[in-house]
Amino acid sequence: HYYITNNLRMSITPLTTLTSAPSNGHQSSLENFSVRRTESIDAPQIMKLIERSTEKCFGKVNVVNIIEKAVLSITLTSSNGEVLGFGAFYDYPNSKSYDPKLWEHDMIPKYGLEGVTPLNSLFLHYFVAKRPYQHDIAQEIIRTVYNACVYVQSIFLLSGTSHLGSALLENFVRVKNGQKEEKLFLCQRHGHVPQLHIREARPEDNDDLAPLFTQQNKVLSETYGDYFLAELIEAQDENHKALVAEVGGLAIGFMCVSTEVDVDLLNKCFELKPYTFLHKVKKKEETPDDNTSVASESVVEDEVEDEVDEDLAREETLDIETSSVDRKVPSQTSLKSGPAAESSKGEVSAADSNRSVSIPPSHVSEPQSETSEKPKDTEEVAEAVEEVIVSAEPIDFGEPTAFCIQLFCIDERYEMRSIDFMTEAFKRFPDKDYCVLTIPHTISEFPLLQVFARCTPKPTSTLEQELYVFHRSALLQNITVRFGTDLDTTGISYITRKYKGKSTVLADYNQYLSAMRDEDGTPLYGIVMECGKQIIGVAIMRAEMDTEYLRSHYGLEDFIYFTQHSPREHGHLYHCAVSATFTNFTKFFLRECLRLCEMSCMYYNVYDSATSQSKPQSTVEALHHLVQIRPRRQIKYPVELLKGSPPATYDNVPIAGVLKTLPPFALFHINRKLTLEPKMVINSRIVVVGASDVSLSFLETLILCPHMHFNNLVLISPEGLPLTAPSSLPSSLSYPPEYMNKISLATSCNIVNAKMTSVNRAEQFVEVDNGRKVQYDYLVLCTGSQFQCSLPQVEEKKLSVSSPVSRDVSAVAKIQPFVPPSQATSLDSISKAEGIVDWVKSHPGPVTVYGTSLTSYTTIQVLLEAGIPDITSVQPPTIVSCFNNPQVLEIVETSMTDAGVKIMRDYVLSGYSCEEEGALSGIELTPTQGAVETIPCSSLITLQDKIIDNDTFQGINNSCLVFDGRLVIDTDCHTNDPVIYAAGPLTKYKRAFYCDEFTHDIYCSKEIGERLASIMLPIFDPSFPPVEEVEQYELPKYVRPKQVYAKLPGGYHYLNISKPQPLVELQTAMMDPNYGRELITGDKETGYFRLHLNQYHTVETITCLSKTEIEMGNICQLYGLHQQYMNSLEERFDGGLITDFFAYLREPWSLILYHDRFAELREEIKELLTQPNQPGEESLSEKVCQLVDEDLAIEDKTKLALFAEYNDSLAKQSIENRLFSYLSYNKYHLPHYAGRNMA
Repeated sequence: HYYITNNLRMSITPLTTLTSAPSNGHQSSLENFSVRRTESIDAPQIMKLIERSTEKCFGKVNVVNIIEKAVLSITLTSSNGEVLGFGAFYDYPNSKSYDPKLWEHDMIPKYGLEGVTPLNSLFLHYFVAKRPYQHDIAQEIIRTVYNACVYVQSIFLLSGTSHLGSALLENFVRVKNGQKEEKLFLCQRHGHVPQLHIREARPEDNDDLAPLFTQQNKVLSETYGDYFLAELIEAQDENHKALVAEVGGLAIGFMCVSTEVDVDLLNKCFELKPYTFLHKVKKKEETPDDNTSVASESVVEDEVEDEVDEDLAREETLDIETSSVDRKVPSQTSLKSGPAAESSKGEVSAADSNRSVSIPPSHVSEPQSETSEKPKDTEEVAEAVEEVIVSAEPIDFGEPTAFCIQLFCIDERYEMRSIDFMTEAFKRFPDKDYCVLTIPHTISEFPLLQVFARCTPKPTSTLEQELYVFHRSALLQNITVRFGTDLDTTGISYITRKYKGKSTVLADYNQYLSAMRDEDGTPLYGIVMECGKQIIGVAIMRAEMDTEYLRSHYGLEDFIYFTQHSPREHGHLYHCAVSATFTNFTKFFLRECLRLCEMSCMYYNVYDSATSQSKPQSTVEALHHLVQIRPRRQIKYPVELLKGSPPATYDNVPIAGVLKTLPPFALFHINRKLTLEPKMVINSRIVVVGASDVSLSFLETLILCPHMHFNNLVLISPEGLPLTAPSSLPSSLSYPPEYMNKISLATSCNIVNAKMTSVNRAEQFVEVDNGRKVQYDYLVLCTGSQFQCSLPQVEEKKLSVSSPVSRDVSAVAKIQPFVPPSQATSLDSISKAEGIVDWVKSHPGPVTVYGTSLTSYTTIQVLLEAGIPDITSVQPPTIVSCFNNPQVLEIVETSMTDAGVKIMRDYVLSGYSCEEEGALSGIELTPTQGAVETIPCSSLITLQDKIIDNDTFQGINNSCLVFDGRLVIDTDCHTNDPVIYAAGPLTKYKRAFYCDEFTHDIYCSKEIGERLASIMLPIFDPSFPPVEEVEQYELPKYVRPKQVYAKLPGGYHYLNISKPQPLVELQTAMMDPNYGRELITGDKETGYFRLHLNQYHTVETITCLSKTEIEMGNICQLYGLHQQYMNSLEERFDGGLITDFFAYLREPWSLILYHDRFAELREEIKELLTQPNQPGEESLSEKVCQLVDEDLAIEDKTKLALFAEYNDSLAKQSIENRLFSYLSYNKYHLPHYAGRNMA
C-alpha cells in the first residue's frame, strides 16, 4: 500500500478531538487510549485489523473510500499512536437494495420503524477492532457517536449475515420482519448515552452541585456564599425556576431560568427583527394555503418576521451569508435579572461549536453612544420598531415572549446533552416562545449554544456580552428534507421575499421545476426543508463543472482525497435560505442536500462585488458552516515549449482546468466528513490596526484555520483593504489584488475605514478619527511606517544620511505635525499613489521627486508613462542605494537621463519658496559641499524615508505603551500590555537584546504575520501547537526571503529576492570569504539576471531586470534551492552552456521546482534519508553530517563511497517511489514528466 500511504499524506484534514461519553458503569479493559476522528493516513493501520469475519459482515471495501464518504468516522488509538479500532457511520444503509436518497421511504415501512428519520439515525458501514479489545472498542465508539450527535437516537447495521461477532451483537439487536435476504440490527441511544433526566431543583441538590460550580468557577461562591445555590432554589416562584439534570441519583447539571428580561434594552442593542423583537405577534386572521400551513402557532410567529429581517440588506455591506442567523455577530447584552452577568462566567464549559459569521461589529460604537445610557422607554422602542418593519401585512406586537437563562453549569462529561434542559425549561413557561442567553465575549461557545442562534448586534451597542436566542419550535424534530415541487413555490417565495436576489432564486427554482437542468444543460437541484408542512428552508444546487480548476487552483486536497470522489459527486451551492428559528438544523440541511443529490462535496464561491458572474448566485445562509479553502500558487507554463513542434505527436500541456482563467473568487467548501464536525467559535473581539502585509497575513491565518470560526475580527484602516496595486508603489508580491479576491478577507472580517487616534487601555477601546470607539479584547498594532513630507530643517540632513533600514525614526516621530504647501505631497496611501498623475497635472510646471527609495523610481516611471515633462530627481546622500547593485543602478539612471529626467545627487531639501498666496514656486536644496541652490518647482513629491505616522505615534505614546523610536516588543510580539500585540516596521525589540538593526522590516512581512497568529491561536484553542520557543535574549528565526517587484524608468521590470538580514553594501559583502559566488547573464538589452550562491551552493539572492515581463511566481521559488536542483546549474554555467538564465529557467524540466508542493517533497526526501537500513545503524544523513562537522571539504574518495552506500540502501528505492508517487498524484500540474512505467 506504499503508493496509497504516501498520497494520503497530502490529504490531512484538521480534526476536532472527540470526547467519549461516560461509561454508565461499564468497566473497560482499555487504558491510555484516545478517541478522535479518523484521518486518511489511518487507512494502512485499519487494513491490518481486517479479519475474515469482517469481510463476511461488511464485504470487501475500499477503506480509504469508506473514510472519505462517511459522515462520521471514529478511530481509537493507543498512547503510542497505534490504531486499536475504527468505525464508519453513514446517513444511508450499506446495501445496494436501498437507494441512498430514498431509503427512508422503503426501509421504515418495511420494518415498521416508527419515529425513525434521517435526522435521528445513522448506519454503521464498517467496524474493525484489535483483539482482545473488540467489546470495549465497540462500546466506546458507539458512546462517542451518541455523545457527538445530539439528535441521533438510533444506529442501524444492515448485513447479509447474522454472524456479526460478539462485539457487535452485544450492542445491536435484530429487527425482525421475516426477510431472509438481509438482516437489520439496531442499537439505541438509551443503552449507551441516554438523555438526561431533568427535574425541578431541590435544596438538597446543593451538596452535589456546589463542588461542580466551585470546580469551574469560584466567583459565585465567593460573592454569594457557599449556599447561594440552596438559597436560589428555595426562592423559586412563577417567574424564576431552577432545573437539575440527574444521573444515577446524582445532580450533574443546573439551570436557572427567569422571565425577568429587559426586552426593550435587548431590542435597542441587537437586531431582533427575525425574532419578532421577542414579542408576541398579533396578526389578522386568515386561512393559510395548504402548502404553507404551519406546524404550530410558534412557527407562524417566527416565520412572520424571520424572513422580514433585513437579511440581505447586509449583502450591500459585506459579500457574505446574510441569513437571519449568520448575521449574528459581535454582540453584548444585559439582562434585567441580577445574576445574569455572573452566570455567563459560570457557564464555563467551552467546547467545539459551529455558529455564526461576523458582520458589522457591535464593538464599533458611534460617538454619541455611552455604555451608561438608559434604555428607551417602551413607546420609543415601539416607534423605532415601526420605522424598520416592512411588511405586506399589518403586524401588532403583544406582550414580551422571552425568558432568560440566568445560571447554567453542567459536568463536562455530560455537556453534549445540555440540550435536554431546553424542553423542560419551556414547559415551565408555556406562554413564552424564546429563550435568551448572554455570555462575555471572551467565552468560547459551549455545546448548549450549538442549538442557539447568535444575534446580530447593532453598531451602537457597547454592551459587553453576546446574545443568543432559542425558539421553542427548534425543539421540534419532525424535520423533512426533500426535492421541491411546484406546490412549494409559494412557501419559497415567502421566505425569500426580502432577499436582494429573490428574483434569481425564484428563476432558478422555476428552471429546476421545468427542466431539472440549467440552460447550459448542467443538472440542477431544488431542495426544501420543511417542518409540519411549513417550508423552513430552500437550497438550489447544480453539478460543479469546474472540479479540475478547483483542484488545481485551491488547496482542496487538504480536506478531501480527490481521487475518491467522482466528478458527478461535486456540487455547487447557489442559493440557501433557512428560517431563523431552525438554524440549528442548517448543517443537517446541507448534509441532506448532499445525500439527496448523491454528492459528497459542495462548494460556494464568493466574488468581489465588482465581478460579473456567468451564473448569478445569492448570498447563502450557511457560509460559516463551510470551510474556506486556501488558494494555491500557480506555475507559469511555457505553453509553446510544452506543445512540441512537428513532427512531434506528443502534447505535454496541462489539462484545460489548470490553464483555464476565471474571475478570482474565494472558495468555500463542505464535504460529508465535515457535516458532523463542529467548529470552535471564538467571540473574542480581535481588533487589528493597519492594512499592512503583516496585518493581512495575520488575518488570513486566523480566517483559514478550518476548525475555528472568529466572529469578531475587525480591521481598522483609513482606506480599508488594499484591493488595488498602483504601479507607482513597489510590491512585496505577498498580496496582489487577485490573491486578495481569492481570500476575501471582507467576508469574515469587519472593515472600519478610519484612522486610529488613541488607545484607551483601561476601558479597552480604540478611538478613530471620526470619533467612533472600537472595543477590543485583543489589540494588534501593525500600522507599519509611511512616507511623510520632508521637513525643511537642518535635522533632516542628518537624518537622511543613513541607511533606510537602520535609521532611528524617533526624532521625526516626535516633531510637531508639519503642514506642507498644498503643492507638496507624499505617497502615504494607495489612493494618493493611484491619483498621483492627476495631482501632478493639476499643478502645471516643473516636477521634483525627492528621495532615493525604490518608490521614487517607480513614481518617476509612472510620470514618464503619463507624458509628464520637466521632471527632476533630487537624491539626498545615502550609504547604500535601494538596489544595492551598481549595475542595476547604472542601467536605471541611464534610462532616466535618456528620458529627460534631471538627476541631482547628494542634495538635501532645506526649504520651500512660496509666492504671496502660498503657492509653491521652488525648493531650496543644500548640497553636501557648496552653497544652497533654489530650483523652480510646481509639484514636489517627497519619497525619502518612511517614518511612523504622527497620529499613530501620539495614540501609542499617550496610552503609555513603551515607545523607543518604535513600539517596543518582546520576541512574542507582546507590548507592555498583555492584551496588546504589535509587529512589523512599527516595532523594535527591547534594548536588552542589543539588536537595533534586527527590526521586523528586514524580514518577510507575511511570515511575521503568520507567526503572530500562531502565537495567539493557542489562547483560543489550547490544543493548537505553540510556536517554537526561543532562548532568553535570542531572537526568533525568520527564514523566508524579502521580495520586491517594481516597474522602473525605461520600462524595466525589476525583481529582487534576498536573504532577510541587515542591509550591507554589496561590495563590502562580497569581500567576505564565505560570501560564495555570483552568476550573471544578460545586460540591459537582453535582460539582466543575477544569482548569488552562498558557500553551500544554495540560492541566496536573485536580481532580475528586464523589459519583458518576469515570471515572478516561478522565479521566487528558486530561493533556498541547491544548485543541483537546477540541473547542475554551476557546472553548466561554467561550461558555457547557459547564456540566458531567463530562457534556461523557462525550460520544461524546471517546472517541478515551481510547484507549490515541491518544498514538501524535499522535506519528505530529507526525512527518508534519516532512516537507517537496519535498526540501530547510523543513517546516511547522519554520516554525511558527521563528515561535514569534521571537515567541510569532503574528499572525492569519500564521496564515491557515500554514493555507493546510497545506491545499495533502502533509502534510494524509497526516494524513487516517493518521487514517482508525487509525479503521479500531481500529474494534472506536471504532465510532461515521465512516470514509473516510462522511466
